[in-house]
Amino acid sequence: MASGYGAASMDQIASKAGVSKQTVYSHFGAKDALFEEIISSKCESLLGADGMHLAPDENPEKMLFESARAFLKVVLHQESITLYRTILAECGRFPELAQAFYRAGPKRASERLAEYLGKMVARGTLQMDDPRAAAGLFFAMLRGDLYLQCILALRETPSDEEVAAEARMVSAAFMRAYRVPASGD
Repeated sequence: MASGYGAASMDQIASKAGVSKQTVYSHFGAKDALFEEIISSKCESLLGADGMHLAPDENPEKMLFESARAFLKVVLHQESITLYRTILAECGRFPELAQAFYRAGPKRASERLAEYLGKMVARGTLQMDDPRAAAGLFFAMLRGDLYLQCILALRETPSDEEVAAEARMVSAAFMRAYRVPASGD
């Protein structure tokens, strides 16, 4: 991340890891595969065991809030911001880097949320024509002004309280848009 994707050599990476270049190549094959693994690992922290739990048996408002909070905690972490800036800086010269990031992170998270939203529509808890589009809107709302200020280094990492407030606001707005109206509404 310090050197950027284009400037980082496999020799530098091996030296920093304290292994031979051959060891790096034997595990990853090429630099793009190594960076994809880094990106996938970071994204897994969001989607994995401690990330977005999308249990269809729980209250969707609670699920969306917890998912929003987990998402924000990951993407607003300084390491994630550094990774994102690196990808943005290098994607014009190395489109495979952007593709790897999109596949491992945004696309996977959106597909996972869309699947959950589809289950909530089938259950009659939420109403929407296109769960994929709704999932995209959910993540777009989370990448609002707070996120932009952090990406642009206009502010420090938000506190847990600020993250929770942003997650609450986004999940509540999403629920207002897609909640099935109670009878009599």
